[in-house]
Amino acid sequence: MAELSGVEPDEAAAADARGCPVLPSPQEPAPGPSTRLCTHSDILNLIVQNASLPDILQVITALVEREISGARASILLLDEDGLHLQVGAGPSLPAEYNTAIGGALIGPNTGACGTAAYEKRVVITASIADDPAWDAWRPAAEAARLAACWSTPFLGLHNRVLGTFAVYFDHPRDPQESELALLHDAGYLAAVAVQHDHVRRLLRETARTNPLTGMPNRIVLIEQLRAAEADAAETGQRFAVIQIGVDGMAPINESLGLSVGDAVLRIVAERLTALFGDSGHAAHLWGCDFAVLVDALGSDDEALAVAEKLRDALAEPLEVEGMSLVVGVIMGLAVYGREVLDGPRPIDEPLRTANVAMERAKAGGNQQIGVYDAKSDPGADVILLGHALRRGIDEEELTLAYQPVVTLAEDRVDHYEALLRWNTAQGIVPPDSFVPVAEQTGLVGDMGRYALRRALAELALWRARGEQAGVSVNLSVRQLSDERLPDVIAELIAEYALPAECVTLEVTEGVMLTTSAVGWDVLNRIRDVGARISLDDFGTGFSQINYLRRFRFDELKIDRTFVRDMDHDVAARAIIVGVIAFAREAGMTIVAEGIEHRRQADWLRELGCTHGQGYLFGAARPEPTG
Repeated sequence: MAELSGVEPDEAAAADARGCPVLPSPQEPAPGPSTRLCTHSDILNLIVQNASLPDILQVITALVEREISGARASILLLDEDGLHLQVGAGPSLPAEYNTAIGGALIGPNTGACGTAAYEKRVVITASIADDPAWDAWRPAAEAARLAACWSTPFLGLHNRVLGTFAVYFDHPRDPQESELALLHDAGYLAAVAVQHDHVRRLLRETARTNPLTGMPNRIVLIEQLRAAEADAAETGQRFAVIQIGVDGMAPINESLGLSVGDAVLRIVAERLTALFGDSGHAAHLWGCDFAVLVDALGSDDEALAVAEKLRDALAEPLEVEGMSLVVGVIMGLAVYGREVLDGPRPIDEPLRTANVAMERAKAGGNQQIGVYDAKSDPGADVILLGHALRRGIDEEELTLAYQPVVTLAEDRVDHYEALLRWNTAQGIVPPDSFVPVAEQTGLVGDMGRYALRRALAELALWRARGEQAGVSVNLSVRQLSDERLPDVIAELIAEYALPAECVTLEVTEGVMLTTSAVGWDVLNRIRDVGARISLDDFGTGFSQINYLRRFRFDELKIDRTFVRDMDHDVAARAIIVGVIAFAREAGMTIVAEGIEHRRQADWLRELGCTHGQGYLFGAARPEPTG
């Protein structure tokens, strides 16, 4: 919560962290026998539930009118120019009066609200008829039968005026001390609501741009894709998606530094914006990948000509910090027309096919342009399932099941592993069917974020009910390439008020084989957040002891195949003994997976294995199994 004038930061933080039930909509009567504003609870609950600002302001005015007999409340908001007031709420005032005061200029002697905003103080007009500050507004007030007005400004960051809260009466009167306290409360709550709305709008806008280049991101490009497909269906004209990969960034970052690498990407962004900025069809997807949407094309040849022009523009030397640099670009081109409606397909399908074309072009080296060909697309057979999976994510068909990880000494649940499940109208789709589709269609990142948010939200609910266990969530290679992932994890932990150490992120040895330097950096930053890191499927044939020297994992999970075979396989038993000894020496938690029989659990416990997971302790379920 933003710091507000007159509000102690600890008080604001405590209000933000407070668990709040969902309230009825603001149009319904306020619940409960107590509506004293000093409790703040009704309004803060609405803010936490992200109710709209107009609805919240309406509720604030209604609560004040309920507390002060004969009062008609009004909230005016200061424009961005800091000079004019606009009506935020005034449900009990005549529409003509609200219209008259809308856009009023603040200043000395400009009525109660204009003066309060200008001088940042409470202004009491006991009699509008006798106050010269009301000369300009008196006719409107008299027409509305308003005889008195008390107004208080409410402030935000840096003591900046956000607006005013005022109450009007149909007869002259002065306020009592308790009524002034209510005005102060109302102004405080209006300030919280306005600041929260500002932050929410700022975050929504930030979520639509790339933080490094300021370009529109994938979200915006997909919106433009929807419009392009609709136009193509109506007009028959074609459109193209061109994905651009900037090659050779790793040597630049390593030899010249990240600041130079960032500057290179910003210059690429500037050139793309200069070429396509008027139509708003250039976007920064992630990392070194950009994309351009070109619509209203007459032919495929015209699309290729645009791609060639784009390649030539990006091939020009870039001037960075007194150096002239040349970077390579690899491009993938996918052209679409009326056929976009031939059967179901994900809305981001053109982005996927452009990426497929770009990957094919990499075999030819820099400055190549790959053109998409469905016959050579290994992912073409999963289009329908990919479309269904996107819908499943959007419509929350995907759920999580939780399998307990227990302490072998007490059979007590330590944490739960969150496992994705997909239940469609046609039946259950197993993970080994839809996870590869997610990877091929680029949905694995969205699916991973969905699983992470849902797991932490449900964990917060369990802990509120008294459950003390933590949760672990699996990470994919794509997620480890997302440099924002540690920030997202930190934001979710803060949003749900969770202890960071109760959140574990699991990576497999297979993921470690393919991760980049960025992935290792992401893991280190996740560790800095305070979350735990687990190495899953240890010993499945990809093991490299360098992983354990390069990064200190909090948890090591012995693959189920060793547990399954330990009764009859000497080598399996020896590996388990060695791993347990190593983990104990390194101070890591050791988890044996796939435990199905009590004798396995007992033997592992005797060897020093501290934790176990498997059907002996419970299958994956939608709720904790205790």
